[in-house]
Amino acid sequence: MEIVKIALVGVVGAIIFIYLKVHNSELSGLMVVATGILIILLTVDYLVVAIGFFKEMTNKTGIDGSVFKIIIKILAISYLADFSSSLCNDLGVSSLAEKVSFASRIIIFVSAFPVITNLFNTITSLIQ
Repeated sequence: MEIVKIALVGVVGAIIFIYLKVHNSELSGLMVVATGILIILLTVDYLVVAIGFFKEMTNKTGIDGSVFKIIIKILAISYLADFSSSLCNDLGVSSLAEKVSFASRIIIFVSAFPVITNLFNTITSLIQ
């Protein structure tokens, strides 16, 4: 099971982080980053399956492919921002984590404009 690998990588990474924090604090931050990237790489196959599912649903329902791309973009922004914000918190820079989180919300809001426009156009065409 993939989750066992991910959990083991997380636990081993945390143990090495604690050891490095005591003995070599400069490397402990790099350990957190490396462990996080390794965990993300272990989930890439699942991401490919999810994207394939959304493409299939887009083809079956006839929804415009641009809407799908925007939704995937918004999900990617939110996951990357969450990862970055958590990493900043782990490294003890919570003020920077808050700014990353705030900036990502603005970017997500602006990225959703085409979907919102499409929704309004669909609603107005149904009303008329």
